[in-house]
Amino acid sequence: MTILDYFLKWEKEKPEDIFLKQPRGSNWVNFTWRQVGEEARKILGALQQEGFVRGDRIALLSSNCAQWIICDLALMMGGYISVPLYANVSASAMQKILEGSGARFLFIGKLLPKDWHNLQPAIPESVQTATLEGYDKEGIKPWSAFLRSSIAPTLVKPNAEDVFTIIYTSGTTGDPKGVVHTFGSVMNAVLVASDAFMLNRSGNRFISYLPLSHAAERGLIESGGIYCGGTIAFVESIDSFATTLQAIEPTHFFGVPRIWEKFQAKILEKLPQGKLSLLLNIPFVAGMIRSKIKKSLGLHKADLLVTGAAPIASELMLWFQKLGIFICEAYGLSEDFSVLSIHPKDDIRMGTVGKLFPKQEVYIDPETHEIRQKCGWLMQGYYNNPELSAKTIVNGFLYTGDMGQLSADGFLTITGRVKDIFKTTKGEYISPSALEMKFTGLNSVDQACVMGAQYPQPFVLIVLSETGKAMHKTEVETQLQAVLDTVNREVMEYQKLKKAIIVKEEWTNDNDLLTPTLKMKRNVLSQKYESALKPVYEKKEMVSWE
Repeated sequence: MTILDYFLKWEKEKPEDIFLKQPRGSNWVNFTWRQVGEEARKILGALQQEGFVRGDRIALLSSNCAQWIICDLALMMGGYISVPLYANVSASAMQKILEGSGARFLFIGKLLPKDWHNLQPAIPESVQTATLEGYDKEGIKPWSAFLRSSIAPTLVKPNAEDVFTIIYTSGTTGDPKGVVHTFGSVMNAVLVASDAFMLNRSGNRFISYLPLSHAAERGLIESGGIYCGGTIAFVESIDSFATTLQAIEPTHFFGVPRIWEKFQAKILEKLPQGKLSLLLNIPFVAGMIRSKIKKSLGLHKADLLVTGAAPIASELMLWFQKLGIFICEAYGLSEDFSVLSIHPKDDIRMGTVGKLFPKQEVYIDPETHEIRQKCGWLMQGYYNNPELSAKTIVNGFLYTGDMGQLSADGFLTITGRVKDIFKTTKGEYISPSALEMKFTGLNSVDQACVMGAQYPQPFVLIVLSETGKAMHKTEVETQLQAVLDTVNREVMEYQKLKKAIIVKEEWTNDNDLLTPTLKMKRNVLSQKYESALKPVYEKKEMVSWE
């Protein structure tokens, strides 16, 4: 069976159950399995009337919403290949993706006005367009006009080897690459992860807010939700995020580290750390405090809390554990549909990214320490890039680009990224990620980046969190100095950090210093700061301000 087969199964078995929940202001618009099927078939009929055939690439530009999944199901039904785009993709990246994938049609949905203003002029003339329902835009064929030509659709039954989607990576080291997944690879990923992700049961409720154009959200939320017959709810805006969580009471929640950091900051705003620690030490009060905090976050009925997509500080996970909130870290890549390892709920080992999923072969290269993986859910390759595909999958093994260590009982620790390593002017190689995590564990730090290719010793750039910005300058300096001292006692001489420099500008996707999935663009940061900060680097103080 494919993901589409599972949708058709639930559509037949429980047509009137709610599948998707879309917020509209203070109200919810609910879509049953039957309604979703009907809407998807209308889209399919319109595409077939326009002359699109099985195998055509159809792009989707939108934030998460019910119409995103409805549209994606229509593409599955027609045997089309979906090309999802990040809602905050840059105009140049969008052009490259649309042209590189050969997309003939682009659906445009929920977007911020500033993003749409930048993207509209960059849509190639060769690409036909239409809006999704409820998101009409000037100059684009509206939803109603697009559906006017809809005919009775002909459903295509995809095979396991048929291409399901081309997921473009967010491009931390260059232009986005098109990761090609088949219906078979996606289904294999869902099946092997189904026990750990608690998908083999009924009654699951999911919140979809991280980009559906990312493999992790596409796998756990969309594909996992369809597989188990669950309910998927969406978030209207950042402002309504908390109330949506409280209203839906999800059984599953996936949050990147920055989301958990924001949750922590929100809790500490209302309950400062000193007072919180005191209350948690009072036996009959501690339980009430934990319960109240979990309920305020909307996570009091969550059975599975997952983090991934970027490293999370062990200190942050331990902080939440004291509140009775146990976060499981997962690890994977777009190339394996985000399925390689996850913490078992009853065995969360700090510093690791969990235990390997079954039915795969993973080994660590003894020389480079690179993690290599062979399984039945690897990508087919990179779209129209056979040379890179051949370098990335060798003898059936995916060369992940990440470095790691594997314990005898299958727990994986990430120790760095092959491409992140840089050489100082002393000729010594530095792996930055482990050093950075020492700083991101502080509540005063939002982001940290170790660099120093132009210097004899590496140094770390710091972006302060909202908590850090509210702290006295000397308190921030004391915190950072303490971490510097600890780090420098633990590492080799050539790895010792010369200093920490607190920068003025936040790193965001808008200023092109982060990818759409909020990963640092190290090469861009290096170009921006390394030479410019030389006068600051030469100062005697170990903690300096830009």
